[in-house]
Amino acid sequence: MQRSTEPCTLRGRLFRPNAASYRAASITLQPGGSLLLDDGETTRDLPPGSLRWSSRMGETARRATLPDGFVFETDDNDHVDTLERTFGRRSVGLWHRLENLGAPLLALAVLGVLGFFIGLRWTVPWFADAASRLVPQAVEARLGGAAMDTLDSVALHPSELPAKKQRAILAVFDELSSHADTKSGTLKLAFRRGDKLVGANAIALLGGQIIVTDELADLAQTPDALAGVLAHEIAHVELRHGIRRLARVAGLSAVVMLMTGDLSSMTHDMGVLGAGLFDLGYSRGFERDADARGAALMRQANRDPETLAVLLEKLSERSASGGPSWLSSHPRTEERVQWIREGR
Repeated sequence: MQRSTEPCTLRGRLFRPNAASYRAASITLQPGGSLLLDDGETTRDLPPGSLRWSSRMGETARRATLPDGFVFETDDNDHVDTLERTFGRRSVGLWHRLENLGAPLLALAVLGVLGFFIGLRWTVPWFADAASRLVPQAVEARLGGAAMDTLDSVALHPSELPAKKQRAILAVFDELSSHADTKSGTLKLAFRRGDKLVGANAIALLGGQIIVTDELADLAQTPDALAGVLAHEIAHVELRHGIRRLARVAGLSAVVMLMTGDLSSMTHDMGVLGAGLFDLGYSRGFERDADARGAALMRQANRDPETLAVLLEKLSERSASGGPSWLSSHPRTEERVQWIREGR
């Protein structure tokens, strides 16, 4: 069926392929929807709908590449929009749409976007935390077991700590665990060698499995000096930080997908980056909470939280030398040490 169209003419410049020189030319939309290119020397028909125009950015010139490689450029944005509507495409850019909103509507749009992200910052965590409370302990344990298997296969190695030192660390761990508000048998301690990839580290997995690397035990020198890190990791399990963080990341990912499902890959990448920044804030908040609860566990066990502050300073020196460290995803060491020593 033939389109009903009104004639319109685009006046502009025609560039040869890969050339800076041009000559005046025009493209006319004729009755019935056909296109006629006239460069002053020749005229030729263009296949209807064959032009792909650059997006509109204010009143800057628009370009379209012709089937033969020539480029047509015009300042007549309104007639380009007419052509786009005629052939069922719109290339009006976001910037032009914002320009046409007017100041009041633009301000309202900005406030709406700000309101959305402010809501995202608090609403997603609230719903995610509520959802995480519904996850059975058995499911957490299975997830933690799968994570342990993965770490064992790609990053960790069997421990080489002497059995006597392992037993001494386990005794401290059991003492601290007895004061934790977790189900009986939930907390378990495993020793692994981290080597260069993991280094001096302690990791709390879903379900209550905690890993301490040989390198961290050696850095602490004594089991008592390691008590602060053990208390910190026990606090992560007690506060269910693992499943809560997983739920929050899943919630943020779902929001990003809804927001950017049909947009360009660049927009999608920006959305994912935003999700990562939000998640960084969540993880640091969890670390502060684990410091507070860990210090409380140490006091309940009649231990001095100062041992954690001392070990943090040792880890900070090691991290500054370039080695992997337990501090890599934590808030600034100076802030944590001051916070622990002030007993806040």
